[in-house]
Amino acid sequence: MTIAAAGLLMLGFLAGSAFAKNADDRVSVDRDKDSPMGAIGMVLRLDADGAEAGTGFLVSPCHILTAAHVVAGSGGISENQVLLFFAGTGNLGPGDLKANHFGALSPARPVIWGDYLEPETGTNAERVATFRANSWNDWSLLKLDRCLGEDGFGYLQLAPISTRDFTRAGGKRAVTAIGMPADRGNEKLTMDPSCSLLGQVEAAGWQHDCTTMPGNSGGPVLAARPDAGDKWPRVLAITVASVGSPESDDGTLTPQLIDPTAPNYLDLLATAVPVSAFLPQIASYLPEDARRTAYLSRNKDADRGYDVEQPQPAIEDLTAALKRQPKEPLLLMRRGQWHQAADNQDAALADYSTALKMDPNFAPALRSRALLLAGRDDKNKGDAAAARADLDRLIERFPDLTSLRLERGSLFASEHDFAAALRDFDAVLKTEPSNMLALISRAQARMELGNAKGASADYDAAIKTEPDLAFLYVQRAHHRARIGNMADAFADIDRALEIEADMAAAINGRAVLYLHSGGADLALADANKAVELDPESGPTVALRGSIKHVLGDLDGAIVDYRKAAELDPKEPFDPMLLFLALSEAGRAEEGRAELEKLLARWPADEWPAPLTRHLLGRMSAGDLEKRVGKGNETLRLYQQFDRHFYLGMAAYIAGDKKTARQHLSEAVALDLSQFLEFDIARAYLERLGGPAYLNQSN
Repeated sequence: MTIAAAGLLMLGFLAGSAFAKNADDRVSVDRDKDSPMGAIGMVLRLDADGAEAGTGFLVSPCHILTAAHVVAGSGGISENQVLLFFAGTGNLGPGDLKANHFGALSPARPVIWGDYLEPETGTNAERVATFRANSWNDWSLLKLDRCLGEDGFGYLQLAPISTRDFTRAGGKRAVTAIGMPADRGNEKLTMDPSCSLLGQVEAAGWQHDCTTMPGNSGGPVLAARPDAGDKWPRVLAITVASVGSPESDDGTLTPQLIDPTAPNYLDLLATAVPVSAFLPQIASYLPEDARRTAYLSRNKDADRGYDVEQPQPAIEDLTAALKRQPKEPLLLMRRGQWHQAADNQDAALADYSTALKMDPNFAPALRSRALLLAGRDDKNKGDAAAARADLDRLIERFPDLTSLRLERGSLFASEHDFAAALRDFDAVLKTEPSNMLALISRAQARMELGNAKGASADYDAAIKTEPDLAFLYVQRAHHRARIGNMADAFADIDRALEIEADMAAAINGRAVLYLHSGGADLALADANKAVELDPESGPTVALRGSIKHVLGDLDGAIVDYRKAAELDPKEPFDPMLLFLALSEAGRAEEGRAELEKLLARWPADEWPAPLTRHLLGRMSAGDLEKRVGKGNETLRLYQQFDRHFYLGMAAYIAGDKKTARQHLSEAVALDLSQFLEFDIARAYLERLGGPAYLNQSN
């Protein structure tokens, strides 16, 4: 049984979500004239979109630096914009924003800025690319009409260091972060006095664990201590984005407490743009500084850190850092993540395991190992059981961390243990009733357990939480098709394509709906487009192969099944469908060779190995029937479907029409339309005199 799968990508949010460390140790700091922090103030944008405030700071007597998204309105950034910069202490400032605590102000006009783009538009892939680019480009330099730096407010100097040098030096530095977060007001500055800058941990930008709230955007991340012979403070980066929890039900912004030793610690780090990402562009506007001059003499271009598509430099630099700190588990885990990016799972697994030897309680490495094992899912190595054991350990230590239960529930679901999965998803939703991922995951589990009504309610609730997320409509469309509501299923696909016009998963979903309706030609047209948009998706290519199979294009089906098997080697049914197509095309030995290759990488008693052995003549029909009866109720149902379908197709190829009709009728009667084999069974049953199915004229 082969089922098409769609992926969901969750992006980080601009610094407007609550985020904190394991203790909210922020303190208030004066910003008076002639004080160390006098250069830091509030940037206010007033335009048709309303009032938006962030943090900014003087970097010369007449220039301030802030995040580009603080400056950008609906039309982006323009040199014709006029913003306001407030500094010092007094009675100035917009009262409607409760910000009338400043002593000086000046209009501020954009001079130069990063190529910042709004991340909310475009396809998932385009949003990912935009978010990564913004992690380096979310900065803007503005010129003040009134040079407040000459009026006693001074300016902050910069501390440039390249991403590679930062990593090689240990990949971690004590910092303080300063801004005007919305939960603390603007009477004074708010400083997180003790946090860490980690350099580039994610796909782009730098990350830190300083408390980040709405209003912090554009604020400086300062070295906690001066370098030898240097003056303090110096700016290493500016805060631009965070990932965190939503507001409380009453709208109160309360920092979410994050334990740095918790499994999801690295997931919740805030993102900052390092000074090295924009210094070459703004250097000519800044006062002379020997440190800056020395840096630019060695680094002519703007820093873009590591490329996730080319992870080797990151691996090399983390290896250099580990030579200095060989027992540091965080460095080992970070190198493991880059090994994963390089698709070197064995090296990544070794790093995670070594990190756990250094510190058996280092939960981030334990979670990374669990997710790697679950994703790799090597049946012969027992990856799923090992991943589940790691997640069990984590949940025992962190029972209230819902992401762990989501991950374990998803692992149970991948093993078709939907009852166990449901327990984990229920636990998440008891704590977070609007958790979108838990809702759609529970919907799928409920459907597999026969609760179609409950599944429908969960899909509706998920869409209510994220009404503009195209992926959810695609998921509900598949569900509605399974319960026979084809009109609403097509409507959901239409809605998904309104949101994201070239969404491969939606076009792929429409192909499935056409195929279910007997419109194989229409299905093929959509499948061709989906493959064009997402040529590396094994399920998408396999779907097209099944449509060609339905239409009798065996040669085309063979090509697609073979390609799908290459793209998704963990899927055992692509080679089995390839076996059928090759056998029907008169290439039985090639087909048997595909089954032999499958058996070589699949445990002997793990389904579908018993069925494969039977097709090769190595297991009796009676023994196969006994094996079909093993497992939970869902597994037994799936295995019965597979048995009927593949034995029916084998009988058809052998010319035994009576047996073929009997088995294929049984397969169709089980009504597992989520599997590609279902519509193939309907098409071949029609050829054997069964119910009409194909309607190629529409």
